[in-house]
Amino acid sequence: MADPELSFITVNYKTPDLVNGLIDSIRKYPPPFPYEIIVVDNDSADGSVEKISHSHPDVTLLALPKNIGFGAGNNRGAEIAKGRILVLINSDCEVREESYQKGMAYLDGNPDVGILGLKVTTLEGSLEQTARGFPDASTGLFGRSTFLGKLAQKFGRAGKGGVAGKNLLVDPDKTEPYDVDWVSGTIMLIRRDCWDAVGGFDEDYFMYWEDADLCFRAKNAGFRTVFFPGSCIAHAPGSSAKKNRSKTIRWFHDSAYLYIKKNVSPGPSFLKAFAWLALNLRASILIAKENLKV
Repeated sequence: MADPELSFITVNYKTPDLVNGLIDSIRKYPPPFPYEIIVVDNDSADGSVEKISHSHPDVTLLALPKNIGFGAGNNRGAEIAKGRILVLINSDCEVREESYQKGMAYLDGNPDVGILGLKVTTLEGSLEQTARGFPDASTGLFGRSTFLGKLAQKFGRAGKGGVAGKNLLVDPDKTEPYDVDWVSGTIMLIRRDCWDAVGGFDEDYFMYWEDADLCFRAKNAGFRTVFFPGSCIAHAPGSSAKKNRSKTIRWFHDSAYLYIKKNVSPGPSFLKAFAWLALNLRASILIAKENLKV
């Protein structure tokens, strides 16, 4: 059997039915060249390993002894992957068309492109904002999940400039590939040489923002990140995160601060101190609200 061109890697944490659905969708719409599927289980301890291996005995399933996080889980999968292109894809995604041949051709024709993000929609067909500008001081006010950012998504035109537009770079009017700062880890096609050059995900990020950090380091290594609207997958966001909302809120804000500390303001600064205070306050408020629901 020929070596795989593509290595699909997905990290599972207590979502075996979603993983099986993802694998089924890849098999329904396979790429027209050799590929492999690698599932990394982050110590789900809920029967996931048995359920996935029973449904798909031919996939490579790596069962980890503890939950090491999203980025680290993908790193373990990449270590055993054989493909020249890594396809990092969330377990809560579905392939609804052959989504990889055009992207592979684009990567092959543009060797300076290291990371390719595909168009992502919800299961109902709404476009997700999976390409953005690098986080900075404005992201706290105009990020896609903030009040002002949501207003921009509802009433503005994504990618048309301005402080809000830099955080909303998926433009539904564009049909040709275009450069962006970073793309979401929901779905990434990554050249192996780019992955090796940057050393994969920074494992200090347990969950969230590791994708922005990866694209930042790829840019510094001389690789472009491109949003590719010619291919599309469907996504049901937050399936693993819903398992423990309080922890995921904390991970999100801790990772946001890590990104700022590492890439925006590495030395002592007012911005870093303010970000630490604001992010911890926001996390505490959201966790308190979440606990009131219980």
